[in-house]
Amino acid sequence: MNNELGYRPVSVKDLLRTLKNLSGLMVNLSFSAVIFGDKTLAQEVLELENIVDRNDLLLTMQAALATRRVEDSERMVSVFKLAEATNMISDSAADIAKMALSKISIPKEVSSSFLDSEEIVARFEVSDKLSDKSIEWLMTASQATVDVLAIRRKSKIILEPEPRCVFKKGDIVILKGSYEALKAVSDTIGIAFLERSRKYRAEEYKEILGDLIQMRNTALVMVDIAYTSVLTKSEELAEKVVDLEDYVDRMLENFEWKVLGTDYLSLNEKQALLHIAMASEGIADAALKMVQPLLAGLEPHDIIAEVLEETYERISVVEMDEEDEGKTLGELGYSKRGIIVLAVKRGEEWIVMPPYSSFTVENGDILIVKYVSESERYINELEKEEDREEIIEDIQEEEWED
Repeated sequence: MNNELGYRPVSVKDLLRTLKNLSGLMVNLSFSAVIFGDKTLAQEVLELENIVDRNDLLLTMQAALATRRVEDSERMVSVFKLAEATNMISDSAADIAKMALSKISIPKEVSSSFLDSEEIVARFEVSDKLSDKSIEWLMTASQATVDVLAIRRKSKIILEPEPRCVFKKGDIVILKGSYEALKAVSDTIGIAFLERSRKYRAEEYKEILGDLIQMRNTALVMVDIAYTSVLTKSEELAEKVVDLEDYVDRMLENFEWKVLGTDYLSLNEKQALLHIAMASEGIADAALKMVQPLLAGLEPHDIIAEVLEETYERISVVEMDEEDEGKTLGELGYSKRGIIVLAVKRGEEWIVMPPYSSFTVENGDILIVKYVSESERYINELEKEEDREEIIEDIQEEEWED
């Protein structure tokens, strides 16, 4: 048998960065493909899955070559598990995307329900007003930061386009961001793409969709918390992932009973809902995989912290000062800039996914934030890179010594 893969010298760090970038992108694109019935986008997800599989194998070979001592082996376990988890996420994303290529049709009410998520995926068609203008221009004009996931230009797909990329009339733009950020973009270009439908065939169906969105959102939050746990070396956050994984398992079981027991959904629609739910549970399992080495007492490799601050979606820290004290997370204005607060470290306490409308920050709070690379300049204004690195190192020492 011919070895089509073959070894080639690529750093573990570069491979891990690619795996995280691609798996995250695939999740966003797969939900987009299903919600909007975009078969071209779905096919792109399946092609990305093959790239993830190859990179995962290359990372295994490269990491094996770099491991010479027992200490190296112990710390490399976290790298192997993180790579394995990203592959699991990509597999779940591919399962979702395959729905757009099959005869499984998603119920129409699901699309509008996804607009209730903290991070919303939307799309619009470029008109004359936006044609020949760049992504960078759009961000500046709207004073908002969104993640442009892809641009479909006739039969061509442009993934994660650069800020200098210029829109052309007829382009289909797929983007992700907070409701505030997307609303600012919508107002700037004069296209309403955030309409919410509140019509349901039955009140019980509203509950079913709510459970589905909750399951999907919890799984995605788990991935973010798992990354945060590995970044900060926090066993407490890792245990939170374990609790959430158990919660998702229970939700899936109850969800299956509800869906199968309905009499107003077709078999096709039931299959679609269960398909998304099971894929979401697969993403939750991947998050658990990431934190297993930490829970077993194995220290995460330092390379992971570097990767998490260099990928397209990044995780870092911002420390609150006297000017911030007493403000709610919403009043800080981060959402419009593409920044999501995942957790807050207040002294020795961890507060996971605090509510934006009611949680008030205190001087000295450390916010664990997720953001896209376009927000890097704004993050640097909030906290210089060297200060962020020092804060992360301090948290790692505190958490690991405990």
